[in-house]
Amino acid sequence: MSTTPIDLAALCARAFPERPRQHIEGERALPSRQHEMVAFDLWWDTPVGEVNEPLILRRYISTLSWWRPDDLGKAQREATILKWLHEEGFPVPAVYAREFGPAGDVVLFSRLPGQDWSAEGRPFPEVVRPHVERFAHLLAWLHSLQPPDEVRAVVPLVTLPAALASLIALAAQLGSHELQTAIEQAMSRMYDIREAQPVLVHGDCHFSNVLLHEGRISGLVDWEYSALGDPRWDIANAYMQLVDFDAAEAADEFLAIYLKYSGREFEGPPLYNAVASLQQWALSEWLIHQDQAGKLSPFALARDLMAMRDVYRRRAVMALRWLE
Repeated sequence: MSTTPIDLAALCARAFPERPRQHIEGERALPSRQHEMVAFDLWWDTPVGEVNEPLILRRYISTLSWWRPDDLGKAQREATILKWLHEEGFPVPAVYAREFGPAGDVVLFSRLPGQDWSAEGRPFPEVVRPHVERFAHLLAWLHSLQPPDEVRAVVPLVTLPAALASLIALAAQLGSHELQTAIEQAMSRMYDIREAQPVLVHGDCHFSNVLLHEGRISGLVDWEYSALGDPRWDIANAYMQLVDFDAAEAADEFLAIYLKYSGREFEGPPLYNAVASLQQWALSEWLIHQDQAGKLSPFALARDLMAMRDVYRRRAVMALRWLE
């Protein structure tokens, strides 16, 4: 944790000039695979006594992204999207400040109650099954919203041909014949489906980015990979995590409920399931290549993705078989 209590106090003074006699308590680093995250409580005086608010500061370090090799727009994107979604009543943190300085991009958020599924200490299928319907409903709601111009200005437009073209170029650069063959198999089915009109997608949508609190979903976090694209980018990520974590029945239930709430019909083969898995496989291969060249990013996420390379490869092969 490089952010000091003095840094936190100075940021809060700028973000909340109307809150007199502020002080910081309980600052602590939170586990994060990409960025520095600090949780703390801000206290201040009011006419009825001292009150406090739980907050989180996120300092953006990693530039890893599904959509581009060096993504420098994460903080601006996440702050802009969450301000709008919070106003819409969507369960996301409030954004109080975003600043860019010598320490990099930082955003100050409200701290939602809850933790991800792994904190429950029970098997994944057992934890998530009661929340599948609400999760599907939230995604249907998200994909029905009309992002304003300020949101559209900070998110990339993602199409299936462009995503596959980037993947095949990366596979060629890495010299991975197995990966290249798998991507070519997906490309051969690219025109078997019609892409839906682009909507705002979360971009990294699965239960590890869902907060659970007192038996309900309290929030959806980590919006830095958001984009405009076919809603199946989100559906595929969520569906494949459920399948991969031994919750295949919950995956089918999730998809059925989403289609019911959204009123959508997805025609053609489940190609996005394969492409989402190929993205994970390709990125893990690229990180292994960077590590061998002595250029690995110093983020826990990079090590996690490398360790999961064979899992992503099996997931992609399984999804490609479904296309047959």
